[in-house]
Amino acid sequence: MTISTQRDVRVTIISRIWAYSTVMLFISILLNGQGQNRKVLFLPATIVFGAATSTIVVLRKLRDHRHETLFPSQTLEELKQRIENLEAIAASDARHWDHSLKQLEQTTLDRS
Repeated sequence: MTISTQRDVRVTIISRIWAYSTVMLFISILLNGQGQNRKVLFLPATIVFGAATSTIVVLRKLRDHRHETLFPSQTLEELKQRIENLEAIAASDARHWDHSLKQLEQTTLDRS
């Protein structure tokens, strides 16, 4: 997944968080009415705090991922190791592939 795709996903996630929070705030205001006590403010404050915390978590994940992309040497080393492993597998099975090809040629010649 590329960085631009992940940014789009994070923007979508943050938009949904705040959309749901807005709806919850609206519902809590409707249910609480015009009360002036502290209990009335607790629910909306909790909703805003939860949305803000969720947004911070999503944005920190983006920042951490940017640091990973700035130092691709580790991923490059992993890719080199995988290529070496594939080369080793291909070299070890060369006799098997040659034998399979000979059998295939033999069966094709027999059918002709």
